[in-house]
Amino acid sequence: MRKVIVGITGNEKEMPPLSGLTYVAVARDLAEGVKVAGGLPIVIPIGLPDLAKDYVTMIDKLILSGGQHVSPHFYGEAQAIDGNDYLLARDEFELALIEEALKQGKPIFAVCRGMQLLNVALGGSLQQDVGNHWQDTVKGTSHGLRIRPNSRVSQLFHKGSLINSFHKQSIKTLAPALQVTARDPRDGTIEAVEGRDGLPILGVQWHPEFLCGDCENNRQLFCYIVHQL
Repeated sequence: MRKVIVGITGNEKEMPPLSGLTYVAVARDLAEGVKVAGGLPIVIPIGLPDLAKDYVTMIDKLILSGGQHVSPHFYGEAQAIDGNDYLLARDEFELALIEEALKQGKPIFAVCRGMQLLNVALGGSLQQDVGNHWQDTVKGTSHGLRIRPNSRVSQLFHKGSLINSFHKQSIKTLAPALQVTARDPRDGTIEAVEGRDGLPILGVQWHPEFLCGDCENNRQLFCYIVHQL
């Protein structure tokens, strides 16, 4: 039986720093999560938007990985924070991938920045500066979840489930095509969304790939993405 081909959006990273050498980068744990679940991960490097159709045609499912902030002009706002943690070429390319995946009916799983970008692509907006959502270490968890019953997330996680937190922005206005399926019980921050009316979309604000080694729920999340979404 042919493996499910899962395209994972790649970031760009200068390695070593200040060397002038740029590499296509994806967290190894993200690709491993797909492989352990029985899928075949393929990294999609940042490219011109007109390549999106060919990339989406060759994959079965799309994962939007984490990374930089989403450029606020895509949701009609000026930049409200200091810093240069943006990559316009990535935004433009991944927006084209989202548009093409929706057109071709390919399922989309979105992680952290990916969920934020997906919300923007579908007409939502972002809160540009949120506090108390960046934990000190990659290992471990930060808080629990308040989960909507009868949702995709509720099939995999429960009230006592703990997640990690590595984001400084979050969803502000939810896109009409999405519904909220989990929140941070501390302040109501949106932690998971899914598509309305059966749209094959699932987004999470946490990084499940960093938790798979110790958490069966997050391992099962990847199985769900590969085999059921």
